[in-house]
Amino acid sequence: MRDFGAWFSEQGKSEPVEIDGSAWMKCCGCGKEETVNLKAYENGDTGWYVDDEVEPDGTYEGVCGGSDRCIP
Repeated sequence: MRDFGAWFSEQGKSEPVEIDGSAWMKCCGCGKEETVNLKAYENGDTGWYVDDEVEPDGTYEGVCGGSDRCIP
């Protein structure tokens, strides 16, 4: 009997690759700048709000939610 790994390789299927990275953010309200983990950003754990779709290694302007000047 063949090994399962060999059979799986023959099928041409690969395990999904999860992209994890970070992006540089600058707040338009208070000027705060920080690097944000994309997984945390997508989960809403950072408090940042950006209109554009956030990609790994990108630079974005948005609001951080840290003060009354930073409310989306």
